[in-house]
This record gives sequence, structure tokens and C-alpha cells, in this order.
Amino acid sequence: MLRRNFIKGVLLLPLIKFGNVMGKDINVLGCPLKEDRLYRVESYRMLFQWVKDEKEGIYSVGMMPLLAVLSYPIYSIRIKPVGTVLEKDDNLAVVESGKRIATFPTPLSGEVVQINHEIVNNPELLNKKPYTSWIAKLRVSKPEELKRLKGAKDVLEEVRRTIIEEDIDCSMIEE
Repeated sequence: MLRRNFIKGVLLLPLIKFGNVMGKDINVLGCPLKEDRLYRVESYRMLFQWVKDEKEGIYSVGMMPLLAVLSYPIYSIRIKPVGTVLEKDDNLAVVESGKRIATFPTPLSGEVVQINHEIVNNPELLNKKPYTSWIAKLRVSKPEELKRLKGAKDVLEEVRRTIIEEDIDCSMIEE
């Protein structure tokens, strides 16, 4: 399996280097990266998050497809309630999956202004539609923290490397 992914990675590397842009997505070995998001990718922590600007200092936060696949199946998610004030890396949610119970740290400091009740009621949506299944929306209190996040093109290589090393197959992602 590793050999197959290595070969696939080598053959697809030119497509990755030049973006392989399809709409607003970049396809990295079958896993989508949306260009309208910022990303926090820390593969040594198995932490793959996206952040989307919702305007007026509000940002939605979610998990990248890599994390959705690595966490499959997700059985439940408990999100901090609206009004909770968090510092970067504080626990935003607890995710229970078939493999473990893990915390989902917040990538930004701020106040929780909305939680996604749809994923609380149907947590498997995080596995199938990780980009439309945002976890929470935050009113950011330290906008300078946004500078630490990266664009889709800036995380391509680390995402590609993780996909190959962890043998990730994003075919279950519906978006």
C-alpha cells in the first residue's frame, strides 16, 4: 500500500506543484483543500484544522478531511457553549470516535458565538462533509493569531506527506 501511494505521489507531484485547481479546491492525492480557508497543520500532533472568515471578526472553525478520515467513525462531539471565552489551544470540543476520545483545540483566541447543532445531532457529518460541517464560530479577540495560519498552497507539501505516511484515503469525503 505504501509503495502504491509513493508511486501515486510521485506521478501526481507535478499536479500538486502547479495547484491542480478545480473550482475553489486543490486536490491533494484525492483529499480536497479549499482555497477560501486558512489552515493549521501540525502533523506531529495530528492536528488538521481550517478557519474561514465569516466577516466582522467572526471565524468558523472545522476539521480538515485528513482529520475526518483519521477520526472515522465519529460518534459524538461536545462543543463548548456559546459565550465561552477561549485562548488559543484551549479545548473547543471533545470528539469521540471509534479510535479514541480526543480534544479539539481552538486555533484562535476568542468567544464562541455559535455552535453547529447539526453536527452535535449528526456527528457523522464531520466524516462525510468536513468543510460544510463547521464546529463553531468564534469572535476573534487576537486577530494577530491569524498570521500564524497558512493558505492552502502553503500546506500542500505537509498534507501530501501526511496522506502518504498515514495511507489516507479521502474517498469517503462527499464534498
